[in-house]
Amino acid sequence: MAEQTLTKIISMGLGVALLGLAGCSRNSEPAVPQVTVGGVPDSQRSLAPDEVLAARKQAAIQACPASDLGAKAREGGLPALTLDCLGGDSKVNLAGLRTGGPRVVNLWAQWCQPCTDEAPAFGEVSERARGKVDFLGIDYADPFPGKAIDFAVRHGTLYPQLVDPDKDSRAPLRVSVVPQTFFVDASGLVVHRELKPYTDATQLREAVKQHLGVQL
Repeated sequence: MAEQTLTKIISMGLGVALLGLAGCSRNSEPAVPQVTVGGVPDSQRSLAPDEVLAARKQAAIQACPASDLGAKAREGGLPALTLDCLGGDSKVNLAGLRTGGPRVVNLWAQWCQPCTDEAPAFGEVSERARGKVDFLGIDYADPFPGKAIDFAVRHGTLYPQLVDPDKDSRAPLRVSVVPQTFFVDASGLVVHRELKPYTDATQLREAVKQHLGVQL
């Protein structure tokens, strides 16, 4: 599998019926409960950049990893796509994440019900995986960072989060629905892409073992 290109991996299982069942499109946003977590009102539609960063730090969401911002995409790896970290204090080039261990990259949105359903599993497994597998989130097509912070706190997904409010990853990652999850080995190759949400932590742990060879 490590020899396959990202294009080949992305093309697997992209049937229209599967996409229709797997997750949320940007045109079907479920209502999100109005709550307040970590001092950030869920109903607050607009936050200044410094307020977002302060709220992220207060919520104990991890800072984003360093990357080579000038890195080019390699065959079978993540694309050369640079996104802001939640809070705007740094940028990450996906193609430049070539150091460290294996990685799980999850695209999600706070308005997406399947994302909400699988988020507790990501919170639990990412905590168990510390020091073994790096988790990275991409908040997709979401203009409300305050809601994203609330979401992360509620579900324990406190690993680094990138933001993609303008759907810049749509073409490079061929995103039609969320959630979806990329498994990237320690060499930087995408070894699997999952288009369906995970139902529980056990299923996600098994996927990490199967695709990345790491027992959690």
